[in-house]
Amino acid sequence: MRRARKSTAQKRTARRLGEFERLVGRNLRLAHRVLERAEQVAQRCYGKAGAAMLEAKISSAMSEEGFAAWLAPFELSQDRLGQCLELGQVTLDRRKADAAEREESFRRMVKEKVESNQPRNLAGSGTA
Repeated sequence: MRRARKSTAQKRTARRLGEFERLVGRNLRLAHRVLERAEQVAQRCYGKAGAAMLEAKISSAMSEEGFAAWLAPFELSQDRLGQCLELGQVTLDRRKADAAEREESFRRMVKEKVESNQPRNLAGSGTA
């Protein structure tokens, strides 16, 4: 009888350990997903910040010294500043490529519309 009680207690303990194992595994997977997502969002934000920095420099025709002075209040480390500017350049390049693609698509649609609205010159239509 004592063995049966011990066996039940061991089963209960094993079951609880299994539940804890699943909880730990699930929470670790969730933590990894959250960290990956946060890293992706941070990269996107650094890219946007860097693009804004570069656009500000270009639009105001700042010198390198003026640009450095303008960036100083943001208190970015050299590594972080480099990352922002690098990702910002990628963002700007992507925007330019997307704009060029949209422009080309628009031109194609206009050309097709114009061509479809032009009267067709049919041979032998009797207009002479």
